Amino acid sequence: MYAAMIDDLRRELGSAELALHFLAGTYGGFASLQRHRGYDPREDIAYEVCRYSLLKRASIPIEIFPIKQSELREMGVYWRERGKLESTEFSFSRFLTPYLANYEGWAMFMDCDFLYLDDIKKLVDLIDDKYAIMCVQHDYTPKETTKMDGAVQTVYPRKNWSSMVLYNCGHPKNRSLTPELVNNETGAFLHRFQWLDDDEIGEIPFVWNFLVGHNKVVEGDESTLPKAIHYTLGGPWFKEWKDCEFGDLWLSELEEYQTGAVKKGD
Repeated sequence: MYAAMIDDLRRELGSAELALHFLAGTYGGFASLQRHRGYDPREDIAYEVCRYSLLKRASIPIEIFPIKQSELREMGVYWRERGKLESTEFSFSRFLTPYLANYEGWAMFMDCDFLYLDDIKKLVDLIDDKYAIMCVQHDYTPKETTKMDGAVQTVYPRKNWSSMVLYNCGHPKNRSLTPELVNNETGAFLHRFQWLDDDEIGEIPFVWNFLVGHNKVVEGDESTLPKAIHYTLGGPWFKEWKDCEFGDLWLSELEEYQTGAVKKGD
């Protein structure tokens, strides 16, 4: 469904790079990798900077498309009412990723509050076809009761595992992620990946989902240097978080992005 929409948009715009719905990239002998990006209108600038940081460092062709809840509702594939504990518009719509990829190839969902510091190809190279999904398996229990712009901070097992996930969309277990299931199952079932057995969940190094305020860089240990920073509690696009750890990196990327946008508009 989404593949047909993208083909139509490409013909209409005459461009291989579109800014709707999800991200897809193909390189070398790797058949297809589609990456779906969460989008929340409250964090539009966070999405734009994340997108810029990813494209800037990528050595493989990629296309980035935000998953917009309003569009999914118009398409009739998302209809569940928003709960009081949903801190973003994509709290549940993220689990439509395999469906949107037509249950083919590998696809990746990520929250929009990331800043990429390294080439996404290095993450793609970690993919192992024996797994149904792959993610950073955080042991994370936040102390804060709120995050971002006052959103409620919830605590549950496998917290933040679902914030960046590589999906093996053709895996038989992932075919259960239909619109009907995503719209009706509980948050616990979805965010804990309860449609899978534990040995079907592969692990990615934490540096690809480096949680600000939780993960730490160890002096002299390059393996702890973040490759993708996740401002999960809130980033410098919120006034209250402008001085957060690694906030200077995001602000520098923002300035570079805005300078480039102005030049393109001249």
